[in-house]
Amino acid sequence: MTHRLRLAPFALVLLVACPQAQAPAPTPTVDGAHPTPDDPRVVEVAGDLYAAQSAPVTTQPPEVPPAKSPGTGRPDETNGVCRLYAPELPDPACCEHTLGFDSKAAAEICGLQVYLGESFHNSCGFYFVPEPNSPAQWFRIATILGDTPQKAAEDNLYTMRRTDPNVTVEPVPDVPGAFWTRQNEYRWAFLPGWSTVRMFAWKTSSCSDEKIGGLLRLIIAAPEQVSAPRRAGLFPVDAPPPPAPAP
Repeated sequence: MTHRLRLAPFALVLLVACPQAQAPAPTPTVDGAHPTPDDPRVVEVAGDLYAAQSAPVTTQPPEVPPAKSPGTGRPDETNGVCRLYAPELPDPACCEHTLGFDSKAAAEICGLQVYLGESFHNSCGFYFVPEPNSPAQWFRIATILGDTPQKAAEDNLYTMRRTDPNVTVEPVPDVPGAFWTRQNEYRWAFLPGWSTVRMFAWKTSSCSDEKIGGLLRLIIAAPEQVSAPRRAGLFPVDAPPPPAPAP
């Protein structure tokens, strides 16, 4: 289905009572062994009975934070389908459709060092690290309603202008048929080439305006109909790799 857009046991430490001037009254026992539990000088701890002044000190165990689901906060490949990653989304899932995005090409074109992985949340997201100890950067892609990229962009613009009346739709330089909207460091490109318009979103920290054209042209040129998953191993590619030659 194509998604279209309209996150130890306790240690028993017996405390020794200080000597007293008078010996305490004898503690009643049950069968000559344990004191009776209703005696005010007796307390029960973990099923054992103690004189009240000699009861072990008990503490509550520290709360253990719940384990994160696979792919949340760190890459995970145990699903065998994709390298899964979402910064905070619980129980992330691989994207059903990667829509022509190629992680290796994105890294090379935009100067990104490490591909963290993918996950789906309203749109398909791909995460990278530009350099060691730097924040994760992202790209997102989805199909969107609209007869043409320009019409889809203008429809999206209508919603955006409720908060920013100055935002506009413009052709993407050197990417024929594509239109984009720019707002501060955010970019939304509406792409031709398929029977449905694809909206591709990113930040300039993920890829600069000068470099993004090469990646957009690659996504536009990706074949729409393919007979195999768009992954080389666990990594998204613009088209399935050719089958290995017979031995």
